[in-house]
Amino acid sequence: MDVYTPPARSTPPRNGAQAFGAHCRTPAPDKIYPPRIAKAVFSPRMHSRLHFKSLEKRIHTTDDLTYFTSTVAYARIQFLLSFISSAVAAIPTPKQEDCFSPAISGILAIFDKLEELTQSIPPITGPRRFGNPAYRTWFSAVDKSIGALITDMLQRADVALEAKIELQGYFMGSFGSFQRLDFGTGHELNFLAFFGGCLFLGALRDPSLADDDAELGETGGITGKEILWIFSRYFQVIRKVVRQYNLEPAGSHGVWGLDDHFHLPYIIGAAQLRGVQEKHETVEEGTGARDPAGSMLPPTTKRKENDYAKYGMPRPASVMNRAVVDEQMDTNIYFSAIAFIYEVKKGPFFEHSPVLYDISGIPSWSKVHTGLLKMYNAEVLGKFPVVQHFGFGGVLFPWTPFNSGGGAR
Repeated sequence: MDVYTPPARSTPPRNGAQAFGAHCRTPAPDKIYPPRIAKAVFSPRMHSRLHFKSLEKRIHTTDDLTYFTSTVAYARIQFLLSFISSAVAAIPTPKQEDCFSPAISGILAIFDKLEELTQSIPPITGPRRFGNPAYRTWFSAVDKSIGALITDMLQRADVALEAKIELQGYFMGSFGSFQRLDFGTGHELNFLAFFGGCLFLGALRDPSLADDDAELGETGGITGKEILWIFSRYFQVIRKVVRQYNLEPAGSHGVWGLDDHFHLPYIIGAAQLRGVQEKHETVEEGTGARDPAGSMLPPTTKRKENDYAKYGMPRPASVMNRAVVDEQMDTNIYFSAIAFIYEVKKGPFFEHSPVLYDISGIPSWSKVHTGLLKMYNAEVLGKFPVVQHFGFGGVLFPWTPFNSGGGAR
């Protein structure tokens, strides 16, 4: 067989993860208010009674990894993955940061500062096999400036400054390793925790709304558009850092991993397209209404090829088409991640990214999204080398057991 002929797609390597399977369909309202899961959200009047503390590594053995799945921290991470997926369904990535509240603007200002630092701290020239040492200079500059930036963000949102100790720890953990000059899904997980901490504390709410609005004040209301812009800016900045300082993949499976550095953009981007698909989901004529929310049954009809074009939705297989990738990358986070792969890797796609190539053969974005969530639980949250570096604080992601009553003991 010609080496450049794409092989037949096979089941993606398991690596401990289950295959892509059935899914649960849920509608996504414009404004999302997360439920009270493990007391995950805190009203402003509670902030003074919360006991924030420096992050600690608690996963030292495989037994700790097993215990991790029973903690409040794990429950909140699962909630965030579900919450974000629902919030961004059927919403294109915004192209500019207009009409955002001062609190959202505070986070975006942090990314603007980080981009300025990448421009002012160029890589050291000369051949190098591993990460560029100039990254350490950049990282130190971020560490010196981030405290004031997070303080400004919290003040804009009227959030207790005591929360900075935990938020700053997660933020600094989301941009790679100072010692190892690498970046991977464990660092990406830290940004998910930083975003979640801001959400739980109400740091993303619009401060112009009434403070006595209990529902908003205790849940940190945010739109899917705002979520997409925050994560889009994070991915833009960290890709620039990875590329400029040649950061090594952290904990990579090589070609048998989903991606050298990322996983979250695929989940979020697939959720965007899943929402488009489910918005137009139909059933066979004469069978009545669609399957109820939460049904684990497969769709009653197979997706027709022309449905993708009809609803302006690219097929999963479109990742093989550079023209489609370039067209979709600004409006969908999944395709922006694929575009980055094309930028940094050479050769046939099926050779350097075989897992993504296999996923491209799945006909439904719903199944792609569900499979990526399963893979994230197995390959990120379930892998000791990845989560051993995750830190646990006293409030946002604590190392305390989660009971069925919805709270931390």
